[in-house]
Amino acid sequence: MGEAFDPKDIKVLSDILALVLEESSGSAQNALDALRTRAQRNALTGGALKNLFISLATDPMRTGASAREAQLRQVIARLEGELRTQQIKVRTVQADLSRTQRDAYSLQAEVVTNKAQQPWRYIAIAFGVSAGLLLGIAVTQLYHSLTDPPPIDRSIYLR
Repeated sequence: MGEAFDPKDIKVLSDILALVLEESSGSAQNALDALRTRAQRNALTGGALKNLFISLATDPMRTGASAREAQLRQVIARLEGELRTQQIKVRTVQADLSRTQRDAYSLQAEVVTNKAQQPWRYIAIAFGVSAGLLLGIAVTQLYHSLTDPPPIDRSIYLR
């Protein structure tokens, strides 16, 4: 039953069947003859006609539409819940991202500050070392000038 039926043929067959069920016996016989003729012209067997009516009767789009609708509503509700959950996760991740970016910016500011202060540190160290050397030399000279005996004037030997 893989073939698709023409909607016009289905309409005509349903009209004929309605006539068979509701009209008098003479009209019903004529309707059955018309049904037989149309089925032979379309190469439609009795089993295929039976399968057609069974498929139409069990078609989920025609019967059980409310059940299908309820099922679809449940699916929609579940998907909306999942959507809300995912939106909350996205907001959480965005908050983590902004916090991480702020931390990165503060670390970059510290690095820039440290790099800007490094030359001054070296200058201060060099200044301290040179001041220490000069002070050491001055103290050593003072010590030797106070503790050494006065030099002898030897120019008197040259006269």
